[in-house]
Order: sequence, then C-alpha cells, then structure tokens
Amino acid sequence: MYELSCFLPQEKDLKISVYDYDTLTRDEKVGETIIDLENRFLSRYGSHCGIPQQYCISGVNTWRDQLKPTQLLQNVARFKGYAPPVLSENGRKINYGGRDYTLEEAEANKILHQHLGPGEERLALHILRTQGLVPEHVETRTLYSTFQPNISQGKLQMWVDVFPKTLGPPGPPFNITPRKAKKYILRVIVWNTKDVLLDEKSITGEEMSDIYVKGWMPGNEENKQKTDVHYRSLDGEGNFNWRFVFPFDYLPAEQLCVVSKKEHFWSLDKTEFRIPPKLTIQIWDNDKFSLDDYLG
Repeated sequence: MYELSCFLPQEKDLKISVYDYDTLTRDEKVGETIIDLENRFLSRYGSHCGIPQQYCISGVNTWRDQLKPTQLLQNVARFKGYAPPVLSENGRKINYGGRDYTLEEAEANKILHQHLGPGEERLALHILRTQGLVPEHVETRTLYSTFQPNISQGKLQMWVDVFPKTLGPPGPPFNITPRKAKKYILRVIVWNTKDVLLDEKSITGEEMSDIYVKGWMPGNEENKQKTDVHYRSLDGEGNFNWRFVFPFDYLPAEQLCVVSKKEHFWSLDKTEFRIPPKLTIQIWDNDKFSLDDYLG
C-alpha cells in the first residue's frame, strides 16, 4: 500500500509501472497505466472512494471515507437538487427524495455483527448504494508499453482512494497483508489391507502379493512415505499398524494448502503454490528383481 500527497489539478496523473526484476541486469519495464486523479475526485459518481456494503466502525472493513454516510447523503441530495434528507428521532427512518426508507427493510434477511456502526449511518449507506455511486471494488487495469502502445502487456488489479486534506485525516487504510498459513500435522494410521489383488505366484503356484502401502500429499511428493512389506499375502490381507506423519501449511479461509518450493534447481527464490488439501494412498506389490507393481 502506497500513500502519496499531491496538489490537484497540477499533479493530476498517477502513473503506475510494473517491472520485471532481474538480479544481474537492469530491471525491464513490462507496462504502465495512468489514472486521472482529478477526474476521480470531481466525478459525480463518487469514484474517489468506493461505497462499501456495510458501515463498520471496527474490524477489517472499517469505514475509510472522511465523511460519514449521512454526510455523503446530504451532499448527494444537494447535487441532485433534492430536499435535505430528514432523519427520524430514533434514527431508524430517513425520508429522502420523497420516499421513506426504514432500517428494518434495509437490513431484512441480513446477518448483523458487532462491528456495525449506528443504525442511522447504516440506513444512509443503504440509500447511497441505490444512487448509482461507485461501489467498493478492485479495479482491473490494462498495462501498456510505450514501445507497443496498442498491445496489452497484462493486467493489474488495484484500487485508488483520493482524500482531500481539507476534510481531515481519512479512516485507517485497508489491511492487504496476505494471510499467513497455519501449520498442521496430518497423521495417517495404516492398520491393514483386505482383498488386495494377488499379482505374483509363489514357487508352489499359489497366487500371492508382497504388499506395502505408500502415501503422500500432492505438492509434497518429496515427502512420500511407505510402510514395511507384508510378504506372501495369500488372501489379499496385510497387517501393518504403521503411521504416516505429514506436516503441511494450510489456509482455513481459502481451504487450500500452501507449498513453497523452487520450480527448477537453478531458481534462486521459492515459488508459492496453493493446492487443494488431498491425501493420496496407494497399494504396491514389492518386487526384488524388477520394478514394483502398482495395485491400486
């Protein structure tokens, strides 16, 4: 997150460039995008700061605008030529544009939580969201290069908030720190097998298999584990009482495992992958003089 000061309209253009990092040579510019801050600030649709879905005074989605929803609603009414909004004494009804809005109707079938602000501000925000203002969202902007101005060089996801200093300090910035994965340990108990395919024949001509079990989590193939071998199983049954232990990093909010490893042996830095949490268990037939046979 970057926080900059500027004077409008003298410094109205915000240029954002994306570079390709090189360790030994000069970094190369991939592309850039330019945002007209004056146009954002003077827009009739309130694009200087998007309107969130809820008015929160605490938590991760705390209100960021310098003006409260009731103040913004007064500005919108003045811009559209409406009479100033009239708020009831209990703050649960607002008359705006010749229509009555109630908090009960606005929050019907909605789940309320402890981070919400006063009712009159929540109701004013509900009305604001019906006035065609820009909602809170993440922009997807196209990157262009000066060498090939008409060819897209990729996309950049971002957003910009513009706050005039004359209205005082804005709300706290949105926390975009990536979630940290939690460490877990998966324990797998391999007790026995049953009805396993008999893949070999003994000296006496009886069908048999030398059974062992192999397991791993996708993304951590280097941590494959296997049991000892149950030799000469004649009925497909194998007894093990073996334990696999797989440590892994997990993001509960995204329900994904995080794996950090180098893509190639010559890579300098590790790459982070997010993989669905899965466990692979396989049964194999052990062979001494040839490759082991996969049974299932």
